[in-house]
Formats: sequence, structure tokens, C-alpha cells
Amino acid sequence: MTIPLIHGLSSLAGRYDGLLVDLWGCLHNGVDAHAGAVDALMAFRRLGGHVVLLSNAPRMPQAVARHLETMGVPDCAWDGIMTAGLATRLAVQEREDSWYAALGPRFWHLGTERDACLLDGLALERCTVVDEADFVLCCGIRRPGETVDDIMPELEPALERGLPMLSANPDRFVLRGHVREICAGMIAEAYVARGGSMRQEGKPLPSVYRRCLDMMAGALPERVLAVGDGIATDIVGARDSGIDAVWITGGLPAHFWGIAPERVPPQTLVDEACRRHEVTPAGIMPMLAW
Repeated sequence: MTIPLIHGLSSLAGRYDGLLVDLWGCLHNGVDAHAGAVDALMAFRRLGGHVVLLSNAPRMPQAVARHLETMGVPDCAWDGIMTAGLATRLAVQEREDSWYAALGPRFWHLGTERDACLLDGLALERCTVVDEADFVLCCGIRRPGETVDDIMPELEPALERGLPMLSANPDRFVLRGHVREICAGMIAEAYVARGGSMRQEGKPLPSVYRRCLDMMAGALPERVLAVGDGIATDIVGARDSGIDAVWITGGLPAHFWGIAPERVPPQTLVDEACRRHEVTPAGIMPMLAW
């Protein structure tokens, strides 16, 4: 296996009608937007392509759009936004399977206050203490530097009572600038390891890709290209939904490998990671560019 280096999205654009684009690590680094990535999305749209931003952020698309605006990403760079937060809210609202149907009306939220409103407007009540809740809504850490070891003691009562956890972000890590922080997916993983029941929405689950294709007027999976830096989320998720993908190595992969984001990584590292995750992306790009 040798995954090719792609020098620009323009070399692939003619094969696809739509793009599913990751945000953190691909379009921005949590602090600054990547100008080349913004230019690439706008160029694709000028050719008639449809761009949906697909984020595992545990919040609603409107909040993501406002954050993008503060970083200088214009709304003309995309057609729609799907988030793990919205997918979570929709799953709770629709209650289409027994796990969701069994959720009680009271929940305890773990995360920042800005994400606490995720389920507002539904027939649910947010509890101030976990002992009064029917389930845990996990959106992530509450402050920079918080760890799983900091959080798990607070979740012991939930584990003892057998409360289900709903994770609104499957990501395990994120880079905020150059600092790596844990996400809800890491907390949810620890909860399950201690015997808890958990469900999550977002990448790499096929359900969120189906929602994105619906946003593209039912585009065929083979005519859509996913772009992202998370091999276990963006690339595996695209594979499982029959969608081609380009792996951006300048986000989390570069951080893990200890190389500069703009540097082309050693082929051995790329190939080994792809073998381990059983994926064959259409190519890699250090940074998204046209």
C-alpha cells in the first residue's frame, strides 16, 4: 500500500459533486483559519460543487457558523453545516431505536456552559447534580487541561446507578492551536471501560453521513469526497459510507508524529497508519489547498 500525495484539490475536483469537509485540523486549528483551505472550498463551489462542513463539535450549526465568522471564514465558502451536536439532538428527538426511546426526561450535562443548551426546547430537564438524572449528556471537558482522571470521580454515581451516557462528540483529542486536549469521545470511552452504557453521534458513524447526503439533495456517495485529518473518524467514516476521502496530515497526525503541519510526512508513517485502520484514502495532503 502506498497512499499518493495530492498537491491540490483541483486535481480531483472534477470527479465529485460534493465535499464533506472537516473543520478542526482541516479548515482551522481552533484559533486561526487556514487561508488555503478556505480558498479551496470557494474554488470548488465556483465550479458548481456543493460543500457541507461536517464537524464533531458538540454544538448546533449556528454556533459553529458564528465561530467560523470570527476566524474570517466567509459563509460563501460552504452550503451547509452538520455537527455531531445537531445529530445528537435529532437522535434524541426522533427516538428511532430502543436505546434512545428508553432515555428518561432528566439529564446531567458534562461540558462547557456554551454547550449546555444543546437539548434546549426538547421535553427534557437539565439537572444540577448527577444523582437526579436519568442520563448523562457528555459534550467534553469544562476547562483547558481537564483530564479523564479529573472527571471520572464525578461520574461514579452515574456508573453505580447504571445511567446511560450520550456523547455528543466522538473525537478523542483535538488541537487548540498547538495544545492537545481531550474530547467527549475519550471520556465516553473511559465510561464504557468502567461498565457504562454509551451511545454517540457524529463521525465515523454512518448515520451522520446519511444526514449530510440528504443535505446535498441525496447526492450519490461515489460522487462525494470527504476531507479531514482524523483517520479514525473522517477517513474510517467515509470508508464505511462508501465515500472517497483525502487525509489531511497537517492537523492531529502531524502533532502525533512530531512534524511541522506543512511538511509531507514520511510515506512509511502514512502507509502504516492506513494499514492499521484498514483504509485506503484517495490521497494525502499536508494542508488543504486548491
